[in-house]
Amino acid sequence: MKKNIIAMAVAAAVAAPAAAMADTTLYGKIHSSYDLMGGDTADNQDYSLSSNSSRLGVKGKEDISDNLSLIYQWETTLDFGDTGDGVGYGPRNTFVGFTGDSWGTLIAGRHDTPMKGVSRKYDLFGDTVGDSRAILRGKAFGNDWDMRTDNTVAYATPDLGGFSAMAAYVSDWEKDADGDYTGNNEFDAWSVSAGYEIAGFSIDGAWEQHNTDTSDQEAYRVGAGYKIGGFKVVGLYQNADIGFDGNDYDAWGLGAAYSFGKSTVKAQYYMADDLSGAGNEDTGAELWAVGYDYKLSKQTSVYAAYGSMDADSSGNYVLAKGTGHGEQPVLEADGTDSNAFSVGLVHKF
Repeated sequence: MKKNIIAMAVAAAVAAPAAAMADTTLYGKIHSSYDLMGGDTADNQDYSLSSNSSRLGVKGKEDISDNLSLIYQWETTLDFGDTGDGVGYGPRNTFVGFTGDSWGTLIAGRHDTPMKGVSRKYDLFGDTVGDSRAILRGKAFGNDWDMRTDNTVAYATPDLGGFSAMAAYVSDWEKDADGDYTGNNEFDAWSVSAGYEIAGFSIDGAWEQHNTDTSDQEAYRVGAGYKIGGFKVVGLYQNADIGFDGNDYDAWGLGAAYSFGKSTVKAQYYMADDLSGAGNEDTGAELWAVGYDYKLSKQTSVYAAYGSMDADSSGNYVLAKGTGHGEQPVLEADGTDSNAFSVGLVHKF
C-alpha cells in the first residue's frame, strides 16, 4: 500500500507541471554539417564539424480574452561542433509579450532586429558556408546589420491584406570591456521594416540606426523575390554608413532556386563595393555559392553546398563558417581567397 501511495504521489508530481504547461511547446532545430575548407582558408583550418545555429527552445501562449493572449519564448544555442560549448551557452530570441489577431504583437526581451529579418528572408544559403551575412553583416568595418539584441521592445502588425510591418527600439546594444551594458542609453538603436506579398511576389524594406557615444551608424536594405511553379528568384540591395567621416558602402546580391520532387538546386552571388572616400580602395569582396538540397521528410533534409569568398587586398571579409554567421573567421589576413565545401543535415522538431 505504501509503495502504491508513493508511486501515485510521484505520478501526480510529474503530471502537475505537464498540466500547467499544456500550452507550452518544446521545439528545436538540429543543423549539423561537415565543412572542408580550401584555398587560403586551409592554412587556418582544413575541416571541422559545425552546428550552424542549431537551437533548442520553449514557447507558449495563454489566452486572456477574445483578442488578447500572453506569449513567451525561451531559446538557446545548441552547439555540438567545432566549439563544443554544448546547450545554453548562447541565448537566442527570448521574450515575453502580448498578441491579438486584430492589433498585432508587442514583445520585450532579446530578439532579431527587423533589419535582420529582411536579409534572412531572401538568403538561399542561410546558416551555411554560403550565408550572405558574410557580405551584408559588415562586422569587418566595426558595425553589424544583422543583430540579435537584448533590451529590445518590438511591435509587429498583423497581416493587413499582404502588408506587414515591424518596429523595434533597443535601449542598449553595446557592452563595455567588462561585458556589461553601459545603462546610459548612449548605445541605443532603432530598426523598422515593412513588406508586401501578393501572388508569389514579395518586397521588403528596412532601415536601422545605431547611436553611439562618438558617432552614428545607419543602413537600409531592400529585398524582393518571385516564386512561380518550382522556380524562385530573389535579390537584395543594401547601403550602410559606418559612421566614420561619412564613409558608406553598397552591397547587393541575386539568387535563384529550382525545386523538383524532393530536390532543390540553387545558386547565389553577393558583392560589396569599396568604401567611399579617399584611401578606401580595394575594400570590397565577392561571394558566390551553389548548393543541392534533398528532403528526406517534412522535418528532415540533407544538403551539399559550396561557397567561395574573394576579398580585395583591404577587404577584411571572411567566409561564413561554424554558425553560418561569419563570426568565426576561417582566414587570418586581408586580401585572401577562401572556399569551403559542406555536407549537412537539418532536422526540425
